[in-house]
Amino acid sequence: MKKSVLVLFILLVASLSLGSLSLGLINAAAKTESLSNTPLSGFVGIDVLGIDLRYDLGPLSFGVATPFLMFTLSEDTGVKTSFVIPGVAWLGYAGLKLDMGVFYFRGDIGHTFAFGEQLQLGFSPLRLGVGMNIIPNYYIEFNTAVILQKFSETVGKIYDFKIGYRF
Repeated sequence: MKKSVLVLFILLVASLSLGSLSLGLINAAAKTESLSNTPLSGFVGIDVLGIDLRYDLGPLSFGVATPFLMFTLSEDTGVKTSFVIPGVAWLGYAGLKLDMGVFYFRGDIGHTFAFGEQLQLGFSPLRLGVGMNIIPNYYIEFNTAVILQKFSETVGKIYDFKIGYRF
């Protein structure tokens, strides 16, 4: 048991020394009628603020994101703010990153899931975007996304912006 824990610890330290871990603040916005099958009268858009943890190893990237604040805009009720308990809903993703000096291109595919019955998740976003390394260890990204299950309905309607720090 001690040997297996030691081997896992050595593998963890080696992979962290070869790759980079980053933490970011992500803001995703969607202009759509509904991402779930819930009919919403006069629904215009949704904006979600969350935390994104990513691990990059060369051109590969793996990450998870969880929201903590959601804004909805409706023609009926105006802007409504909802606090989301961090860790209740998740987006897990894997992708590729192509570095070109200060700028980079990236793409990933993910899947959403939630704990509890009140959140109806289970869709798979495909994101493509561009990023820029600003100050050493800081970066910004802009991505556009589509939901694979509702591809034609979501093309050009979902965007996210991220600012992050690489450790």
